Amino acid sequence: MKLNENLQICLLATASRYPMSTMDLNEEVIGPQCPKAGEYTPSGLLELLQSNAPQMLSAPAQLVVDAHESVIYLVEQSQQVPAFWIHCRERTQEEEIVSLRKENTALEAENEELKTQLARMLPV
Repeated sequence: MKLNENLQICLLATASRYPMSTMDLNEEVIGPQCPKAGEYTPSGLLELLQSNAPQMLSAPAQLVVDAHESVIYLVEQSQQVPAFWIHCRERTQEEEIVSLRKENTALEAENEELKTQLARMLPV
């Protein structure tokens, strides 16, 4: 997967596609704009940047996730050295089952609500 957008869109795409992933910042590329180093979830990193460096979110970026690398480049800084490394973590089978059960429960509740609404609308 390759996406050329601004950093905010790249982080949102990462959060959507790989919600269980973590990310490391490359301080050599991004500089002292983010005071906290360490691993973040994509949404956690987005919140950190919104608080500490909102201007960075509009910077042109390239998200690359393939067999060789999982990174985000800030294209105006460096197209060879990543600004962020992504550690993709797929859901385990158990996590996927729990998620699907929650989704199923929610759909069943929505279905019951729709049946109730329909029964009220139809003449007896």
